Amino acid sequence: MEKRKLLPMASCLTVLGLLLTSCASAVTPTATPKPAARPPATPVAAPAAPTPGTAAPTPSGKTAEQPRYGGVLTISTLGDPISLDMQQEASFRVANVLQLAYNGVTQFDANSPQEVIGDLAKNWQISKDGLTYTFNLNESAKFHDGTPFTSEDVRFSFERMVAPPRGIRAPRRADLAAIGRIETPDKNAVKFILKYPSASFLDVISSGWMVVYSKPFVEKRGDMLNLVMGTGPYKLKSYTTGTSLDYAKNPDYFVKGRPYLDGITFYIIKDSATRLAAFRTGRVKLTGPGDSGLSPTDAEIVKNTMPQAVMAPYPGLCYALMVFQSEQKPWTDIRVRQAASLAIDRQKAIDVLAQGYGELWSSFPGKWSLPREELLKMPGWRQPKDADIGEAKRLLAEAGYPDGFTVKALVRAEKLYEEVAVFVADQLSKLGIKLDLDVKEQTLRAQLLWSGNFNMGPMYNCMAYPDPANIFRYWAPPENADWGQNWQRSGDKRIWELFDKQASALDVSERTKIVHELDRRMTEGMYRPIIYWRNSIIGLWPEVKNRGKAIGDFSFQKYQDIWLAKS
Repeated sequence: MEKRKLLPMASCLTVLGLLLTSCASAVTPTATPKPAARPPATPVAAPAAPTPGTAAPTPSGKTAEQPRYGGVLTISTLGDPISLDMQQEASFRVANVLQLAYNGVTQFDANSPQEVIGDLAKNWQISKDGLTYTFNLNESAKFHDGTPFTSEDVRFSFERMVAPPRGIRAPRRADLAAIGRIETPDKNAVKFILKYPSASFLDVISSGWMVVYSKPFVEKRGDMLNLVMGTGPYKLKSYTTGTSLDYAKNPDYFVKGRPYLDGITFYIIKDSATRLAAFRTGRVKLTGPGDSGLSPTDAEIVKNTMPQAVMAPYPGLCYALMVFQSEQKPWTDIRVRQAASLAIDRQKAIDVLAQGYGELWSSFPGKWSLPREELLKMPGWRQPKDADIGEAKRLLAEAGYPDGFTVKALVRAEKLYEEVAVFVADQLSKLGIKLDLDVKEQTLRAQLLWSGNFNMGPMYNCMAYPDPANIFRYWAPPENADWGQNWQRSGDKRIWELFDKQASALDVSERTKIVHELDRRMTEGMYRPIIYWRNSIIGLWPEVKNRGKAIGDFSFQKYQDIWLAKS
């Protein structure tokens, strides 16, 4: 893989030009995400679905147009999936193109994205002590190979994510830590018995990552790295590396009348300019979410040249940060980590990198963030930056680096990541810290992160759902020397205790206090200082109907309710 000290010229010039430009534009206001509400501890029924040929409204009920069957929707994605095994991967490039082949037990409502509704579960009950969740499953669901779906598939899938066989990664093991055991009283019912009451359990299992696999299929084939077998609204017909993934409608889908489309094609377009061109010419009718969507610059181009296009900003739950491998010098010294964080002008990052499509939050988003009045007084978030820069230089001198140092920075070979790396390099240069930008393709970069074989890296991380529990995987303690996604390898026992404490706090007020204490503790160590939270922008042509709303880049992508009007 190529090692570069300089990024591709177009990206460098774009960001460096912005760095030299006045950043006085106001931040675009965006909705603050709220954690999904817990349903009552009584059966919750999935919404009734229309049958083909009826004049049924879309779930939002806000459009006068009637859903139309047929057509193939084209969507952009910026790269090949690392593998086809959603349970082993953590990249949006996997989630964005595979969710439509699968279902979970529950899901977030695409038209009320803070609410949990049924998916494979028709309804469920929660015991009075909050420890037992009993899900009654849809008996008509089948896998794409025609085999029936049963409760054993649910148990197998979640056990594979909680306690995987040797050689299988488990990036969501920490998210599912509350699960004690899973029981299957009959083929259409499954019980999750928790170790402790969990404030976020329904949110966790409603994430788009929590897909259900066929137990007999996986046991027969051995792995799912190159295979897709789900119950979802679309079947994978073909996958041509570097070109496209083609899906066909699942005619036996258990939700009657869905999906509306005959198929979906994902075009793999790595270059951001080419992706924008594909959208503007109509080759792509819907941009993917997150990094596959429109950048703020793209959005302005579309706004000025395509008045018919629809742009839908939403809280992507992705944040820019620096990750310091705490076992590697110089980051073993907290003073060096603190100095690097102090050097970052976070408001400037929003103005330059996000062009206003961003938020100043702490380690957690929205209502869970530290109060703004507290945050803006904290070192690193204060304005103006003079005091922070002076303190940073003093800390570096105390640590033995009065003139700074040079380190290798691991950078993902995509425009968005390269731009944040250039920004961080510019900011740290004020302290004499020079970044040797080591640009790697995503697959190799992921291997280096998982193995801990890197020094530091400016990057983006994303939450799958807007709840503090979803951050834990980036802080979880190791199991059998496997640090998982705790790439900084920080081992703060107090942090782990506070994560456990907030997880079982069912009272929102009590939980908020614990989360804020946890946030302050996480911030003090400066193992992975937050820069800013980025909002995402989806672009769609006017004939694309009922895309729904979204919170985060990792759910809301089954597309079973989306349809195409005649253009």
